[in-house]
Amino acid sequence: WTNREYIIPVSAIMQKYKMSENSRNILVKPLNEFGLEKVVLYDTLICGIPRKDFLEKWTTLPASHTWVATNESGNVVGYIVMRQGVDKEDMLIGPLFSDSIQVAQKLLYIAAEATDAQKSAERLRMCVPVCESGNPNAVQMVESDFGIKGGVEFVRMYTKKPNYCLNKMFAICSPGFG
Repeated sequence: WTNREYIIPVSAIMQKYKMSENSRNILVKPLNEFGLEKVVLYDTLICGIPRKDFLEKWTTLPASHTWVATNESGNVVGYIVMRQGVDKEDMLIGPLFSDSIQVAQKLLYIAAEATDAQKSAERLRMCVPVCESGNPNAVQMVESDFGIKGGVEFVRMYTKKPNYCLNKMFAICSPGFG
């Protein structure tokens, strides 16, 4: 499938996604206040394979932050990982997995708010699945909400169809990791 990289100014995210009414029943906590086990289960449903070892390392990279969104019943409905880019110019988003566009917007807002508060970067960079079977909500979230057209495209190729739930993928970890 094809992934497209987007670079979004932090200020644009904060202005566009001020806490909306649609997401008031969604609670977002840092991963260290929530725990990894339910996130691993949620991630497994989306990726089709358990990635516990990977997530343990990915969510604890230096200068990384992870937030988990839950509904009123305490079920995970999304999560986002943000880490410092190699060039330290941008913060990198991925994964951003979510049950809905409203939850994805709230998680992206939380990441932008933290970036702004820490003055760690002026832009967020994310790689979004844009293929035919990808997530049209993810593309809409970036292109319609911010008027940004994608930059570099990356193609992932498989010898057999992966068991991914692309409609919940708003951003992948990176073109190399998915």
